[in-house]
Amino acid sequence: MSLIKNYFSSLFRFSLKDRFYTLLNLFGLAIGMASAIMIFLYIQDELSFDKHNTDYERIYRLEGDFYINGKQDLTAITQIPLAPTLKDEYPEIEEMTRILPNPGIYFRSGEDIFKEDSIALADSTIFNVFTIEMIRGDQRTALVEPLTMVISESMADKYFGSPDIINESLRNLDGSEYRITGVFKDLPRNTHLRFNGLMSAKTIEEQIGTERFNDRSANSFWNVAGYSYVKLAENTTAQMVLDKFPEFYDKYMKELGDRLEATFDLRMTNVADQHYLPEELSWDLPKGNMNYIYILAIIAIFLVFIAGVNYTNLTTARAAQRGKEIGIRKVGGASRGILRKQFLSESLITALMAGIVALLLIMILLPVFNGFSEKAFRLGDIFQWDILLFIVGLTLLTGILSGLYPAYYLSSFDPVAIMKGGSDGLREKGWLRRVLVVAQFVVSAAMIIGTIVVALQLTYMRNKPLGFDRDQIITLQLNDTSIVNNVEAFKEELKRNPVIEGAARSTSVPGRFFGKSVMTVESGEGEMQEKTVNSVFVDYDFIDVYGMKLKDQPNARKFSKEFGSDLQSSFIINEAVAREFNHGEESVGKRFRPGVSIDGQGPPEGQIIGVLEDFHFASLHNPVDGLMLRVNEGAFLQTLSVRFAEGQAAEALDWIKETREKFNPTYPIQYAFLQDEIEELYTQERIVFSLFIAFTVLVLFISAIGLLGLSSFMTAKRTRETGIRRVMGATQNQIILLFITQFSKWVIISNIVAWPLSWLVMSRWLENFEFRKDFPFWSFGVSLMASLVIAILTVSWQSIKAARMDPARSLKAD
Repeated sequence: MSLIKNYFSSLFRFSLKDRFYTLLNLFGLAIGMASAIMIFLYIQDELSFDKHNTDYERIYRLEGDFYINGKQDLTAITQIPLAPTLKDEYPEIEEMTRILPNPGIYFRSGEDIFKEDSIALADSTIFNVFTIEMIRGDQRTALVEPLTMVISESMADKYFGSPDIINESLRNLDGSEYRITGVFKDLPRNTHLRFNGLMSAKTIEEQIGTERFNDRSANSFWNVAGYSYVKLAENTTAQMVLDKFPEFYDKYMKELGDRLEATFDLRMTNVADQHYLPEELSWDLPKGNMNYIYILAIIAIFLVFIAGVNYTNLTTARAAQRGKEIGIRKVGGASRGILRKQFLSESLITALMAGIVALLLIMILLPVFNGFSEKAFRLGDIFQWDILLFIVGLTLLTGILSGLYPAYYLSSFDPVAIMKGGSDGLREKGWLRRVLVVAQFVVSAAMIIGTIVVALQLTYMRNKPLGFDRDQIITLQLNDTSIVNNVEAFKEELKRNPVIEGAARSTSVPGRFFGKSVMTVESGEGEMQEKTVNSVFVDYDFIDVYGMKLKDQPNARKFSKEFGSDLQSSFIINEAVAREFNHGEESVGKRFRPGVSIDGQGPPEGQIIGVLEDFHFASLHNPVDGLMLRVNEGAFLQTLSVRFAEGQAAEALDWIKETREKFNPTYPIQYAFLQDEIEELYTQERIVFSLFIAFTVLVLFISAIGLLGLSSFMTAKRTRETGIRRVMGATQNQIILLFITQFSKWVIISNIVAWPLSWLVMSRWLENFEFRKDFPFWSFGVSLMASLVIAILTVSWQSIKAARMDPARSLKAD
């Protein structure tokens, strides 16, 4: 105990004697540790998606793997009868549930109307599969009856101000009334299924009839409609179900599949793996990118490594000041082992203090980190057992690794030489320190290059021509019958204002999901082939409002009211469809059926009247897929796109609201700027870029501290040399240039090492995007210049001090 007390008092005296370097050491470690802890908090949150479910290891989502005429289509949604039929036939499945998202529902509360986007229809068995904590109501009966629903605690508070609302009702603006049978605790933020309310799936059964809802005919197994989940029995695996599925396919699907020239295979993904599922599935829910987790983990390691290197450099740089203390201890009988324990203990104490400071920094910076990461971490999240375990482990690891070299180095001093007042006892080889500083600036240069690459790719995605005009479009959801029934009059009224350049209706818009189904298209060889194609219904003005362009082909045209057949038998495709069916330059006139023909029954056949130049209706992560446009004037075209004049967004929005009021709308206005929606496709990239910027700044700052430590050490070691050079006639500027040149060469070496590593890592990252910028090799020059500027600014301070020292004092220094 007395020995530990002695270590504390020794460290305390030395720290007070050299406060500046003590604080530099402490905050260098604290910043690195705080950054690593926040990154771990982010990674832990991301990797724990859906693990709040008690039996998450046994919960699987059913997914579809369709092959239609040789083209694969992976789907996150499956057939309505699939899950219940599998449960009936296979004992390996303990329970199943189906979930059908039902966004865009409006509820009235007094005089207020609220739109709810997080409402879904679900089987009553959902509570047997997922862990949903009910605070009011009975899970066993909550969703058994039609027109019943359970809502979240926050939704209950919004509408009623209290969770004590069993048997209260919420009225939809379409006249439906839903009786509330339960209130559940708000779901954790790291779950892929986000809902504030669940309506009973029995409601659909009542609306369409029990026979149709429970249909298990062949046709029903070839139409996907909702998300299906199963909970496996204990001591079973998903592979047991998959091994039996060929028999299931033969029984229910093969006959019709053979006639369609199609196959279907079942996929099962554990609920905890969905957030980072590597494959792209149609109708999938928002998910993360595991590459970004790896990048952030590497950054955390870099930050701790750099902070530890700084501690090593600054501790050994100050070794000369502790020479006499070490000499006295050795003369007094202290062995190397005892001295090593002392200095290693000091390192652990410093790391412990840095850990405390790191926690204080996190408390201050957590709101800022939430802004960068778009999370909602609270202070209490830091005190979870796994986070605390990480903090303790990080503190011990940092203290031990950072203190090992100083402990061995300081304990190796020659006591006789030290007591004589010379520095010969400080037998230290500088190569290790230089290697560590080179490693620091390798990381710094790589981070600078990475930040540039991410910034350029994000800018490219924001500005790349997408094949349509996106910057001047406002989208409206048409829910009011007062507008839907008079939509043409509404459009004409909008266009009376010169700031409105056009308006068009459709079932979807670029950036949102376009429906996908099997189409039958005449190939370049004249055969009718079935393949899955994305599709959207539009009105006659859609192509012009979006500025899309038709390929120049004979007889090619847009949809027109002059051709009455357009509503029934005219189709416009994109270039991707033309390529897929080998049309060459002659698509116009090819036969097209919006579906398949079974036993001569199916939708009527039409023809292609035009080919649109490919446009990016999905994100730039993926290639442009096939798309078919079909014209319609029905009320189900409930998305209105309004094109406004450049720079007139505010005026256009005011006019839209004013015009809408003239039609006595019931529903609140729901609008969005298309550009904003498209940018939402790159949320993950935006978050990574923000974190890259923040942690690059920290890496550079900590690296500068490390360079300060090395320059401090080197100038102290070369004090006599500096005095001799001054006596021999060297000017202050020559001395400063000598030190700057010496340190700059290590920065240059660091960049040369970092360049190929950065190119390799960031080139692979760019491969995540089907459309991407070329690697900017000029970023190598930027990283070199930035590193040199930081090095020169950091080293200059110590160099100027050394150059200005009185030569007489310099010669006496050793």
